[in-house]
Amino acid sequence: MDDHPIEPDADVPPGRRAELLASITDLFGNAGNTVSPPTAALYSEIVLGVFDALAPAERIELADRIAMLPNAPAAVLSHLASGAIETAEPVLKRSIAFDDTLLATLAATLPHDRLCVIAGRAWVSETVSDALLDRGDRAVLRLLAHNPGARFSQHGLAVLVDEAEQTLALRRAEASPAAETGEWGQVLSFPTEYSASAPRRAAPAAAGPAAVIALPVAARRPDAEAILPATASPVATVIATVASGDRMLEVAGLLAAFAGLPVDMVRRMIAKPDTMPLAVLCKAAGVTVETFAAIAAIRGRRHGHAEETVDTLVRAYEALGDEDVARTLRFLRARHGAAFLGQLPVMQNPAG
Repeated sequence: MDDHPIEPDADVPPGRRAELLASITDLFGNAGNTVSPPTAALYSEIVLGVFDALAPAERIELADRIAMLPNAPAAVLSHLASGAIETAEPVLKRSIAFDDTLLATLAATLPHDRLCVIAGRAWVSETVSDALLDRGDRAVLRLLAHNPGARFSQHGLAVLVDEAEQTLALRRAEASPAAETGEWGQVLSFPTEYSASAPRRAAPAAAGPAAVIALPVAARRPDAEAILPATASPVATVIATVASGDRMLEVAGLLAAFAGLPVDMVRRMIAKPDTMPLAVLCKAAGVTVETFAAIAAIRGRRHGHAEETVDTLVRAYEALGDEDVARTLRFLRARHGAAFLGQLPVMQNPAG
């Protein structure tokens, strides 16, 4: 093939171009990783040269086919992602050929509907979720929070907690009407009653895998104390959301930041058979018995614990007192090292 751009041929019968592109796409996909860069570039040139001239139904069919390619070229994916939503959605939702760098780059420029599609992918890495959170609104945030395949960095978790804090602050301001109507629930599931364009406070920047960041803890208004449910803690509500998706790494990150402990340390605690540190950290963060039961069940499956063992752990969690929590938390902090912990802010204990 020469170096001239590929252009639609008016003499080709309607539908014939689509058939040829489908055949070429199947051949390209079957070649897998053996495709050379020049061949990938040629395939991209063919597709980009005629794609926009196809009929709408043909474009959608081809986009579906390209979304199944494990080796789809980045140029083709970017073109489809930037086009009409009908052809952007299949590749943004299902294509495994995207790398994190390309998805994060696209997330910085694509419109809101595409961000929502990316947030619903089967797998969303920390890099991509950070990019989405930096640009997305509350709708994108909620899609990520409830997507079991979405991973969060410490920066992303801080954004989730910040959002929960703002929502709880609004609910506290409207505590009496909410109490009358019974409209309480998981914070990240609340219907938004304020403008989605309202600015969100900037979250702390990521500071490495073992960094400790100070997550915000909402202050309670004295007059709302008796009205708000015990679960109304920003950290606890986010833990409830991510735990429901079996995301124990994120649970560890939230507990670590709340308690003022390194993330890696808390992850090791959760991975060990001893359940006391996990119970203490959850209790300190105000995690409900229901959420802790879900976390205990996840650990039970991973460690092969019997159902009776999990039930015993949950009952012990219910009986865990504030003094035991405070004493064990002091021990954990002291064990990590007084010099390091002396630099950390003192975190509030909603359970106390």
